[in-house]
Amino acid sequence: MQTRSRAAATTALLLTASVTGLAAASGTAQATTAATHTHTAARAAAAPVVTIKANKGSLKLSSDKIKPGKTMFKVVRGTANGSIQLLRLKSGYTIADLAADIGPLMAGDVPTVQRVDANVVFYGGIPIPAPGARPNMWGTDIDKAGTYYVINLKRSTLATIKAKGAHQTRSLPSADGKLGMKGSMTFNAPASNPHRGWMKTTNNAIQPHFVNLSQVKKSTTDADVQAWLAAPSGPPTFFKPGGGEADTEVVSPGHTIVWKYHVPKGKYLSLCFYPDKDTGVPHAFMGMYALMNMK
Repeated sequence: MQTRSRAAATTALLLTASVTGLAAASGTAQATTAATHTHTAARAAAAPVVTIKANKGSLKLSSDKIKPGKTMFKVVRGTANGSIQLLRLKSGYTIADLAADIGPLMAGDVPTVQRVDANVVFYGGIPIPAPGARPNMWGTDIDKAGTYYVINLKRSTLATIKAKGAHQTRSLPSADGKLGMKGSMTFNAPASNPHRGWMKTTNNAIQPHFVNLSQVKKSTTDADVQAWLAAPSGPPTFFKPGGGEADTEVVSPGHTIVWKYHVPKGKYLSLCFYPDKDTGVPHAFMGMYALMNMK
């Protein structure tokens, strides 16, 4: 989903309401793909790439078996739009449990938020590209052996990846920009970032978060943002019409993703609308935002 739609609807959190097919969905394995990057850190093997093709009725993966370690995910458009989330479930919590929890989670039901936070490990994700656009990419550390779920949040299609073996030392692309989280409800954001490249997002906070980055008018101030968050009444007027946007999906505490982005130069607002574990209120309305320049 895009920032504007999420900002206008405070309950548009991390998943869509139509998730009844999750429990029965299954992945489709294709041939293994392992590619290298030229823009990677030294002294480690480059991360393998798993390609995710999004179709209306399925997600097709270039590989459904990997070894733990840093891994890149390339999202290409087939016949479907939406956004891709990668996650792992802890022992005793099933995909059927998650499907049942989505509605209450979106409504900000505190016990449900706490149950999901305790049982789901989120490894980020990224929107499916528009028709004719280049693939979107993100990377993360597949830190444990186990089953990982790849979900198109809009269509509830699902595929699985099995991670087996010892954790390998591999590298992700070097970061051009940084936009992280810290504390309880705070973005760890510099005053400016490059307007294109690889963004590094580390969740050093105590709750899951995601990034919605949207271009705003140059005149937008901190007071403007605070005033809208205190009394929202439709989409903020300070968004720049036709401005740039970039998004990630949810990242759990203690995890890092790198994600490809390319936006026009200008001023941007970063927001997180994941629900708070104590109140159920989306984090943005508790003050989780940051203004920055993309140069």
